[in-house]
Order: sequence, then C-alpha cells, then structure tokens
Amino acid sequence: SVHGLLWIINYFYGTTLRGTYLVAFSQVDSPSYCRQELSSFVEQPDVITHVALVKPKPGVFVDEITSLLVICTPVSVLLLGLSSQNVQSPDHRPHKEIKLYATDMSVNTDGIEMTSVVGADDGRIFMCGIQDGNLYELHYQQKEVWFGTQYYLINHSAGAVPSFIPL
Repeated sequence: SVHGLLWIINYFYGTTLRGTYLVAFSQVDSPSYCRQELSSFVEQPDVITHVALVKPKPGVFVDEITSLLVICTPVSVLLLGLSSQNVQSPDHRPHKEIKLYATDMSVNTDGIEMTSVVGADDGRIFMCGIQDGNLYELHYQQKEVWFGTQYYLINHSAGAVPSFIPL
C-alpha cells in the first residue's frame, strides 16, 4: 500500500489494492480534539502505486475544484478533482472540508509505471517513468480538439516524433 500526507489540505492518504482513502488530521494544541472525516475513491480496477496533489490549470475545471489528485497505477494515470473549503466545526474549530470529483481524465501509460509526480504553479503535471527513467508531462485541456484528445502524455526525454503520439 502507498500512503503519505497532503499537508496543504491537512489529510493523510492511504491506498488499498484498488482504492484511495483520505483521512482528515488536525494540528491543534488540544489532545482531546479529534476530527473524523473520511473521503474515498474506490472505483479503480488497478493497483494504485503513487498519489500526488497538484494545482489545476486555470479555466479547465469549475472554480470549486482547487486541486487535482493524481492517481498512478502500473498502466494508467488518472485525475480526480478536489475541492477544499475552509469551514468551522460546531465547536468553532477551523478545518478544511474536501469533496472528490470524477473528471473522466485517464490516460494509458503503455505499461510504464509513473512515479515522482510534481505539479507546477501553472497547472502542468510532470512525472517520471520507472521502467525507462524518462520525464513525462500529462497534458490536459478543457475541451477536445479536432483530430486530437483532451489529455495525453508527452515524453520530454524522447525525440520529437514519438513525444506527440497519444498513448
């Protein structure tokens, strides 16, 4: 299983064989305060090998989506929209409330497992292929274009011709 912290939204993530779970945690001085929230995404048929939280490109998603959860498997990379809002609990303690949104954006990696996902401030998403060590970018846009796709991988380590072939 893969697990880690998403400090920006104060959540811990953990994966099972085919699901990702987000559990809230709080940084408070009182040991008696415990916030219990659980969000999950379990509609993944493949084993999850890497999870990252990145900033979305402006104008691609509705304004409510503040981050993207990038989920990698040995055969694909998929994006989930994530909204994060500051709210107060009934006892007036501030925390972040999250919601997950299906984007239907998933790209086949042609058997190359991706890791080390990093997002740029402008919403571009980069990752490394484990088997070939190449640098990839997950290109995504709002609408489909003629003779093209809405999302695809660009291999920045390969020559010019193969880097624009959708996977």
